[in-house]
Amino acid sequence: MSGGRDDLGVKVLRVDAGYAEVLRRTRETEITCRVEAGPRREWRISTGMDFLDHMIEILAFYSGLNIDLEVRSGRRLQHTMAEDAGITLGRAIRVMALKRIEEHGIMGFGFSQGILDEAASEARVSFEGRAGCYIYKSPEIERFGLVEGVEESFLAAFFQGFSQGMGATVQLELKRGEDPHHLWESAFRAFGNALRMLLSRDEWRRGSIAGVKETPD
Repeated sequence: MSGGRDDLGVKVLRVDAGYAEVLRRTRETEITCRVEAGPRREWRISTGMDFLDHMIEILAFYSGLNIDLEVRSGRRLQHTMAEDAGITLGRAIRVMALKRIEEHGIMGFGFSQGILDEAASEARVSFEGRAGCYIYKSPEIERFGLVEGVEESFLAAFFQGFSQGMGATVQLELKRGEDPHHLWESAFRAFGNALRMLLSRDEWRRGSIAGVKETPD
């Protein structure tokens, strides 16, 4: 760790079981992120991509977390911005989750389905200290490429970054959908619900994560 920053370049500014604030600064981006449990309020989300902002709003609503996220980048490389946003948000949720584990335990894993009109997706997430992101799209779904001006690969990069930042396994299945906006929103809905389940209180698992290992450093 250098200058109070961890292996991903993240500095924890404040953390407890209901709040985390972190800063990540690299040569390409500077990102501040706050996650907060409690009554719903207005969120401040600015990634440089309107559709990704909207998807993170969906994630906040379904996870039950207030999320503030600001990405600053001089080069405006969207793939990097999306992935770094995911890394930073994932790390904020990780440090908050570790505090919850110490105090009262959490479920440590979650799964959910999400739908929007004709579209449906499933999400699974497990917090075991290892990063892994697996995204599957049904071959019946046409390859969309762009979703509201954002490449689908950038949305996938967000989840890949989240997995790295949290140290969690993320699995997404985009099962059916004709409208790409609907399809990806169903995925973010499912993921938010899965994350809410993962973070839910579970005294039985106090002091440990999803498996039987000790809490990761």
